[in-house]
Amino acid sequence: MFRGAIMLADSYQVVDVLMLVGNILPLAVYFLVLGLINSHAHPCLITSRSDFLALTSVMLPVLLWPVPEFVRAGMYGPLLAGLLIAALVFYYMLPARDAGFVVYNISRSRCLKLLEQAFRGLGLRGSWHDNVWTSEDADLSVELREFSLLHNVALHIDVLREDARPLVHGIGVQLAQRLGSVSQLPSTMGAGLVVVGVMLLIFPMWMVGRHIEDIVDAMTHIFG
Repeated sequence: MFRGAIMLADSYQVVDVLMLVGNILPLAVYFLVLGLINSHAHPCLITSRSDFLALTSVMLPVLLWPVPEFVRAGMYGPLLAGLLIAALVFYYMLPARDAGFVVYNISRSRCLKLLEQAFRGLGLRGSWHDNVWTSEDADLSVELREFSLLHNVALHIDVLREDARPLVHGIGVQLAQRLGSVSQLPSTMGAGLVVVGVMLLIFPMWMVGRHIEDIVDAMTHIFG
């Protein structure tokens, strides 16, 4: 099978087609899902960790683009070293489970209002300094980061005292309850993202259909 993989790497056309499809397809699915979320009547709350993993899965094929070139050149040492470095970077960039949340399909002003309601629901008091809220007891801080292009707001939470860590889960529960009561019309941004996703999805399907015989022949050499 390993020998077949090398033969596949030597087939420039097939590898280039598969790499191109592998790069575009995750991006197409990402925009399509994001567009559907932004077309929904309610905002969507996920953890920062889940959001990071989703973005990483979209970008991973781009990072793997040089792999066939290393295989063709027989540079397995540098390839393994590069993969190890990438794995270490991923590990250190991966947010903690209680690092915060990302709210999709919401404006900054509405998210700010719901977040303050969540604070009151937990009995928390604090003050805002620009985009950062700090609790009165100085045991918790929340930073708002808006990304208007994707119509989302990121909530980066810093736990300044260990006994305040359960509050992160409480903030998520309070926010989820309030987001469920929000009703809004589908956004034009959501419709636009769906169109972009569908257009990107058509291209890899067309590429695979055009080169299906070459791909099947290459797969036969690997698994045959």
